[in-house]
Amino acid sequence: MAFSIAKVANWLHQVDKARAVVGWWPAQFATDDERVAYKVQDAFLKKQMVKQGPLAGYKIALTSPQILAQTGLKGPCYGPIRKKRVFEHKAVVRADRWTRLGVELEVIFIVGSDVPKPKDRPYDKDSIADYVGEARAGFELIEDRGADYSRLAVNPLIMDAGWNGGSLLARPNRKWRDLAIDKLDGSISFDGVEMRTGHSGDVLGHPLNALAWLANKLGEHGKMLKKGMIVSSGSMVACQFVPPGSTATGKIEGLGEVTLKYELPK
Repeated sequence: MAFSIAKVANWLHQVDKARAVVGWWPAQFATDDERVAYKVQDAFLKKQMVKQGPLAGYKIALTSPQILAQTGLKGPCYGPIRKKRVFEHKAVVRADRWTRLGVELEVIFIVGSDVPKPKDRPYDKDSIADYVGEARAGFELIEDRGADYSRLAVNPLIMDAGWNGGSLLARPNRKWRDLAIDKLDGSISFDGVEMRTGHSGDVLGHPLNALAWLANKLGEHGKMLKKGMIVSSGSMVACQFVPPGSTATGKIEGLGEVTLKYELPK
């Protein structure tokens, strides 16, 4: 069977609507071509946007040792964030609307001005810094569809929107520029019990390295970061799967905290 971008995107859309478990990727929908995988992502995004709103930014996956160890994959890669899946400070999501919900603790950037495609040289953490308008603590909400982590491959992750199910941003911190963004400790707790800790410097050595990587990669794909977009730079800790009925709290030292209630249907 010939590989069809449209067929794979439609299959993903049906899986998403059914909240089906995808333990591993069907062979007929697999590809070794990264560019094809991103084209599937774009096609799937068009279907997601109907109910989840327009593109609001990007998440970056596979950026820290804890995540690489958890998945067995090499990165990074990116996925789209949709506007109606962006939440502020506190959020409640229903357990019957997810296959499996995970949370990842991240430094989330708000782009302060349009980022042109790199010209003479790629962006690095210093040259990309001028385009940052804000930095906040936050959760990326992960929908991994119950994946079998012993069988993961990176291109299915790319095609499936990087598993982005949403983004929860802490309140703005006006003094964020006073912080060493690469030297912050963070933690995830469930119902007040600390589950995992991490360090912001583990995200490609500095979260701004992740932002620079994204700006360069988008340029390769004919895309760009625009003013107001949010960028979830990658998790400081391994993904933590939230027990239904519990409340998850994410904190990053000096940068803020977020609270997510994973509510069982009544």
